[in-house]
Amino acid sequence: MEYLNASNSSLFARTSVDELVSSTVLGLCCALGVPGNIAVLVMLTQHLKEDSFTPKLMLSLAISDLLSLIFLPVWIYALLNGWVFGQGLCKLFSYVVYWSLYSSVFSVTLLSVQRYLQVLYPQQWAKLGRKGQKGLIFGIWTSSGALASYALYYRNVKKKKEDGFLRCYQDYKNKQEQIVVLFIETLVLYVVPLFSMLYFYYRLHQRINQSASFRSPRLTKLAVRIVVVFFVFGTPCMINNLVLMAMPWESNTSNNVTGALFFINCCVNPFLYAFSARALQSKRKQHSDQPQQNETQSAVKHF
Repeated sequence: MEYLNASNSSLFARTSVDELVSSTVLGLCCALGVPGNIAVLVMLTQHLKEDSFTPKLMLSLAISDLLSLIFLPVWIYALLNGWVFGQGLCKLFSYVVYWSLYSSVFSVTLLSVQRYLQVLYPQQWAKLGRKGQKGLIFGIWTSSGALASYALYYRNVKKKKEDGFLRCYQDYKNKQEQIVVLFIETLVLYVVPLFSMLYFYYRLHQRINQSASFRSPRLTKLAVRIVVVFFVFGTPCMINNLVLMAMPWESNTSNNVTGALFFINCCVNPFLYAFSARALQSKRKQHSDQPQQNETQSAVKHF
């Protein structure tokens, strides 16, 4: 018992507040996000044979979020006790997490593009067909895999001077390499997706409001929630990236906390999309009973 108490005291003495906060946030994300995304996968498998592209894209989103969340127990343990899993698993796990994060963000962005095209250009979207839809999803995963490949090169296991733990982290040779990687992350994972969602959902909102026969407050609320959640939990991480690019030093505290916040997106996504889809389906059924439907209604029904 004395050894256990001493060991525990040593652990808490070497564990900072930000590491405890970050590990708690990651633990909650894992506890809520994993079963949530599994529930989404089960629910969506019943709709894969439908012509609508939305269930397939939501399935891609759920898989990518699940992949990023199931490895969180490993990162939580490493955050509190150091990395003990070797160099190879450091690179592999990091690559899978980055791959899933890129594909998750791309899936969310493509959902906004899809909804925009279905309402404003339904005939052009219909020409895409099933092969085109499969090509888009394939493109999401292949491009995400390519963009995440830098993790295989830069991720290394080294002992940190601050706490004496072995850490699996981005090991850049110089400041220029760090700036390039962080700039690409900020641009691809945040700036382009955020402004794309803002534009496409705003144009979608305009078109729906112009139709006197079809107004969907649920759709408007869902779009607003999507953008707000992405902005709230993505902004701290990207601000941290900008600070790291500008400053000659970096803070483990900011890296840990902002990185943990970014994972909340993967936890919240299933509740935003799949569970909100039930409300949208009831709205679709109401409009299917009307004798006259215009082209905009027909497109929005596919949500």
